[in-house]
This record gives sequence, structure tokens and C-alpha cells, in this order.
Amino acid sequence: MMNNYKVFAFAAKTLLFGLLFAGCGKNLPEVKEVGVESISLSEELSSGVTLLKGTTLNIGWKVTVLPENATDRAENFSSSNPDVVSVNGNGMLTAKTEGVATITISVGGKNVEFTVTSVDKIIVPATAIQILASELQLKKGEQHNLLSLIMLTPLEANDGLNYASSDPEVVSITQEGLLEGISKGTATITVSSRQNPSVNATITVEIVPFSGDYPREGWTMTASHELMIATGDPEGNSLSAAIDGDLATNFCLVRPGKTSGTTTKVTVPSGAAIYFTVDMKTAQDVNYFRIRHRNITQAFIRWYGFDEISGSNDGINFEVIATDVVIPDAATASLQETVDIPLPKSNYRYLKFYAQKAQCFNQGSYTSQGNTVQIQELYLGITP
Repeated sequence: MMNNYKVFAFAAKTLLFGLLFAGCGKNLPEVKEVGVESISLSEELSSGVTLLKGTTLNIGWKVTVLPENATDRAENFSSSNPDVVSVNGNGMLTAKTEGVATITISVGGKNVEFTVTSVDKIIVPATAIQILASELQLKKGEQHNLLSLIMLTPLEANDGLNYASSDPEVVSITQEGLLEGISKGTATITVSSRQNPSVNATITVEIVPFSGDYPREGWTMTASHELMIATGDPEGNSLSAAIDGDLATNFCLVRPGKTSGTTTKVTVPSGAAIYFTVDMKTAQDVNYFRIRHRNITQAFIRWYGFDEISGSNDGINFEVIATDVVIPDAATASLQETVDIPLPKSNYRYLKFYAQKAQCFNQGSYTSQGNTVQIQELYLGITP
């Protein structure tokens, strides 16, 4: 009897719960889907994004979906060029290489797009340019790096600068900021921001006639005879030694009537002339030269003069500039460098120093004369 009661009670409870559940289901509200009508980008994405190569940006939940009660709000992302900028399912952008990619965001069948530019550096434009001098004076042929005088605001500005000269025939300037004096006169140099040319500054540059020793970079020399080599070291005697600024090298020619050298032996017959020619690469006004002798003990291996100094612009046809030029105090061994030795002003590319007479090689009291004549450095220049 007891068991039948338990079975009846269980069946009754089951029926009651079933009726209650069925009754609740009839009262549940019906779920109605609301479609997406439009989506729009946030302001930070709408005008495009620039990313430094190797960096990331999360663009998840950066769109506005209308209506606000739209049912499907899931975002999907894609890149037109994933090798440049990739995007994962959560909206994380990664800039990989330089270039541009279009990123598409889709919600409920609606799409929006924006561009991402991947760059090696983020451009910071200059908002002000200051040149730390209002005027600059250069000699003709002189160069000066204007960058050393430029200050940018902000200091980290990196958009680059443009340079312009009001008269390139007076002052030239490269796009690296290197000034060069071309001819006598005055020109205005303008420095401007590449990003915004209205941000600029100016400086007045005056070019005055050059005076002093000419820079010898790029100059070359030739000689009448092969160079003797006594030590096996060609740099110890070379055609560049007299114009290289290196006081450890010397330019040596064998004297007429002498033989010298071991590795390279050279003989110059008696009565022959020897000479060397300097190529300045461009015609320049010259009215003096100066010699630095090899040392202060061996005055007998010095040049004492030149029979003739001549000039040319083609290296073939030479015109006489001066004759019987004496090098003062050559016999005074303690005077290693001469004074500036004057010449009539000339304008040539090539200058030839020619010697044949014995007086060109020794005018001192030495009874033992060397086999060579040597120069440590040769300078050419102009004075006002």
C-alpha cells in the first residue's frame, strides 16, 4: 500500500511541474531581430592612421552602430594588404613593412573602410626655423655647412628642409645644406620646411675674393721623370706627397747628372731639365707659392730656384709666368719652410716648375751635393 502511494505522489509532482513549465513558456516574450542600418568610424580612424613599422594598434569597438538596439553587433576585420598591415579577429593591427593598406570593418552586413600607412619613421613637422646668424661671409671657392647654424622647433622635427639661393651664380647650396661661394657678390639663402614651406628663415651670404693657401684636395701632380724608390715604399716618394698634407712623405726627383734609387733606379743625364706640374683641376688666381723642405739638416737636397714657372689651361700649351725664380734662404738648414714667394698674378689650371741650371739645385757652400731634390709640401695661393 505504501509503495503505491509513493508512485502516485511522484506522478502527481511530475504532472504539476509539467503544467507549470508549459504555462510559463506561453508567457515568454518573442525575440525579434533588429538589423544594422549603418555603421560609422570613430574620428581617430576616419582620416586614416599612420603606424610606425613594428607597432600595433587595437581598432576593436571603434565604430558606431545604428540603430543602437541592432541585434548583430559582431565586428569582422580584414586588410587589403596583410603583408604591409595585418589585422586579427580581435581588431589588432600590426604594421609590418612600409606601405599602405585598406582596413575594412564589417558589422551586420555593413562595411566601413580606412587606410593605414606603415612608415619607417613618424614625421614630426617643424613649426619654426631659426638661423643663428643673419649674415655670413665666405671666400670664393669656400664651402660651409649651413646645418650647423639651423635650429628647429620642435627639436625633434624631422620633416626635412629645402634650401634655395636667390642667386646660384654667386652662392650655391645643395639639398644637404652645403654652401659654396661661386663668385663675388651677395645672395639670400632661404631654408624652409618640406612639410610646410611657409615655415622658413633666411640668411644673407656675401662672397669675397679668396685669399690664402688654396685647399689642395683633389689636386694631382706629374713629373718629367720616373720617381726613384730607395726604400721599397712608394708612399715615401710619390707624386701626391707634396700636396697630401702628410709630413711623413716627400716628393723627390733625381737631379740632372745623377743616379738614385734601389728598388726603382733612375738616372737623369747631365744637362737635362727636370720639372713637375701641379693640376689644380680648375683655373685659379695665383700670386705666390711656398715650399716646406724635407728637414732642417739636409739643405743640400733642397730646391734653390726654378729657371721658369709657366701656366696652362689645357696641360699642353704653357705660357711663361716668371723666370729665374729664387727660393730665399734655401741654404739656411734651420729654416724648413720658406716665406710666401711672390709670382706675377696668373689664372691657370696647371702650373709647371721647370729647372735645368745648376743654380736651381745648390747655391750654398756645400761641397757634397745630393742626388735628389726633395719637397715635403708645396703650397699655392693668392693674396689681395
